[in-house]
Amino acid sequence: MTRRGTIRGWAVVCAVSAAATVAAGMTRDHDNRESSQVATREVPMMGAGHGFEIGTCPAVERFGPGVFSTDMEEWRLTFSPGGRTAFWSISDDFFPVSRQATIVWSGRVRGEWATRQVVPFSGVYSDIDPFISPDGRALFFSTIRPVDGVERSDLDLWMVRRTPWGWSEPIHLGNEVNSPSDELYPSVDLWGNLYFGSDRAGQWDIWRARRRHDGSYGPPKNVGPGVNTADFWEFNPEITPDGRTLLFASLDRPDGFGAGDLYISHLRHGQFTPARNLGPCVNTAADEYHPTLSHGRRWLYFVRHTYEPGTTGDFYRIRT
Repeated sequence: MTRRGTIRGWAVVCAVSAAATVAAGMTRDHDNRESSQVATREVPMMGAGHGFEIGTCPAVERFGPGVFSTDMEEWRLTFSPGGRTAFWSISDDFFPVSRQATIVWSGRVRGEWATRQVVPFSGVYSDIDPFISPDGRALFFSTIRPVDGVERSDLDLWMVRRTPWGWSEPIHLGNEVNSPSDELYPSVDLWGNLYFGSDRAGQWDIWRARRRHDGSYGPPKNVGPGVNTADFWEFNPEITPDGRTLLFASLDRPDGFGAGDLYISHLRHGQFTPARNLGPCVNTAADEYHPTLSHGRRWLYFVRHTYEPGTTGDFYRIRT
């Protein structure tokens, strides 16, 4: 089966992640916890991001209605190490159609989430998929913006660094990492090794670029057959800080529960193990994509989209 360039498939691929710090002057918002309960049954479930065990499904909650989950399209959620600042992307339409999105953030003040605000480096160009590094000192993202004054139409990976005065100017990750194709959904481990999705080889696979001592990145390499397949799309990689567990999304696999499902793989002896579906505690007949594991590995966040008329993709979470 060949990979399909449907609007649905592209919508699943596009996502965001971020890196940042708690800033002053946050307005408040509500961390509402409306619950959409999954039927209780004995099924495999993820255990603290490390593996699977047999148990009863915890409730799946729609996360932050009115703040994080709204009538807009929401894309990849990421948190600062302390969990008090969140970054994600929003768009009026499916990003694959409009190719337009904006990165926003919110801070938690006295137990409530502040009204979202556009981050200072977004709002001019199309920016998506923020990811905060494990140390909170950098934020990686995908964007369509000029490189060295030359207009670009593809998505490249960029970053900003946290400084005492706020975020630095955006920094292009270089032409070894970036290609004429799209690069999306960056995440890094504690050593700065970079994971992302790209269709540079003609289909969506997950790639890894090693961080050099000078902070630059070497040429990306495909993460291998434990994760990537010849017949299906793999994208939305979320690596744990220790670099040992990889969460990602894939479309229409034979073991899937719906269009897009979330999967897990572990790094063993330098290779990623054959990926396992996270099971019906998480995956449904809808599309599940854009996984985010909280820094304490207590919660798994993701986007779910039913594609029913008038609906948008919203954030959900489940205890791990």
